[in-house]
Amino acid sequence: MCLVSLAVLLTREKNKIPKHKRFSSAVYIEGAGEEKKKFSIWDLPDVPMGQLPPHLELQRSRVSCNKDAPIHIESIQYSGAYASMGIDNSSGLDRFSNNFRVEVVRLNEDDMELDMIVIDAAIANSFRRILIAELPTMAIEKVLIAKKTSIIQDEVLAHRLGLVPIRVDPRLFDYLSENDQPNEKNTIVFKLHVQCKRGDKNI
Repeated sequence: MCLVSLAVLLTREKNKIPKHKRFSSAVYIEGAGEEKKKFSIWDLPDVPMGQLPPHLELQRSRVSCNKDAPIHIESIQYSGAYASMGIDNSSGLDRFSNNFRVEVVRLNEDDMELDMIVIDAAIANSFRRILIAELPTMAIEKVLIAKKTSIIQDEVLAHRLGLVPIRVDPRLFDYLSENDQPNEKNTIVFKLHVQCKRGDKNI
């Protein structure tokens, strides 16, 4: 950014400085098997105003998921980061509400895939965490084991049962608080009776 801004400044001020007072800005470039060529900074083209170079626009508007780790996840919060190129990087509620949109890619009974467009990666991650934390779900909370002869510990089995999703609509049940008694309106009861005989295939 410093070199680009310097080039823009020098290009704009080029015509204001008399030729006999201009400082020398020649750079020598040497290629493979070629002679040194004299290159002047005044020969650089002007930076296009109102748009970013492709690599900066990709870094500003896309999060790339590489094989090892995602890149371009950092947010550039400074509003004048691209001021030298005529780009307003400030964020506001009006701009967000007018440009942000959601496109549903796939929707079925088990999952949903959607694209959030024109949104910062940090805000998109906030929506993801809200959906995980605030979405009503039902799971096994208490496990009563009467008899078990397997090698799996009771605590491990209870924990694994709690990770099994229950396909039920939470809106059909009442919230169970600490002072409430379990009943058919706020609790689901399952019974598990499984026996594995010698020689049977493992499930």
